[in-house]
Amino acid sequence: MYDVIILGAGPAGLAAGIHSALFGLQTLVLEANEKAGGIAVKARGIDNYPGFMAKISGLRLMEKMVRHALKVGVELHTSEEAVGLSLKRGEKVVETKKSRYTSRALILATGDGMKGVGMKWETWIGGGVAYCAQCAQPFIEGKGKNITIVGSVDEAVDEALLLAKTASSVRLVNHRNSILLSGQTRKRMEKAGVHLIEGFVGEEIKGTPPLKRLLLRSLKGSETKTLKTNLVFVVAGVKPFVSILRNAGLATHRQGCVIVDEFGRTSIEGVFAAGGCASTLKDIIPACVGDGTYVATCVRLYLKYGRMGS
Repeated sequence: MYDVIILGAGPAGLAAGIHSALFGLQTLVLEANEKAGGIAVKARGIDNYPGFMAKISGLRLMEKMVRHALKVGVELHTSEEAVGLSLKRGEKVVETKKSRYTSRALILATGDGMKGVGMKWETWIGGGVAYCAQCAQPFIEGKGKNITIVGSVDEAVDEALLLAKTASSVRLVNHRNSILLSGQTRKRMEKAGVHLIEGFVGEEIKGTPPLKRLLLRSLKGSETKTLKTNLVFVVAGVKPFVSILRNAGLATHRQGCVIVDEFGRTSIEGVFAAGGCASTLKDIIPACVGDGTYVATCVRLYLKYGRMGS
């Protein structure tokens, strides 16, 4: 029986693990991949991490965080993916292909639950790229926001119609013509002011906020098209792990983000979430670290007092 089990060893998971251990909680971190660090290890030069005035690579920063976690007593298991969850009131049970673990509290730090479509730089979440319209709604409200959706599943149409209510303009790129659109659906989109682009595939996302450039390539030839936009939304369905979360009874947004309150609490008591899995706009590394630290503090208060306070 652990005090805390954390699923995911990216920036949020490692930060949560470090602080949980410093609080004196017996902490286990489970990482599905062979190495810890998540997608942060792919970052070439991080220049926005407090205290590091010179750029540091994501790989080096994550290696430092892993060493810190191990030093303070975190038990870290890599190559151990959770395949089942039992989250009834009381102990939380995590099953992997190797073993079965129980804890008093669980922190989800699994990163975003959405699939990509294969565009270059589509993982630059928070840098003008998003996967969850509901999560990003506060950031897109207001005049002058031009949004481009690259979709390969039917849900992209729903996202386009939702975003059209607040954005100045919405374009939907039917990536590889993967979405079969009926005449009625096309009329709904036209009425809502959604501009449909077909016959193209999303190739690359360029630029920095507040203005991005989306490079498209024709499916029929060498023709390319560049769209200027404020935000690029990628809608391609959810990853398999989201089904495990939903089967365990956790409430999620349609796009896979776990729904949390201001303390990081999910719909199930004793289960918390931090970082990208709770909101796609938290995939900026310093924000994930801060979120993991904050949620670990909330878990400590929960385990000690049964609530968020003394």
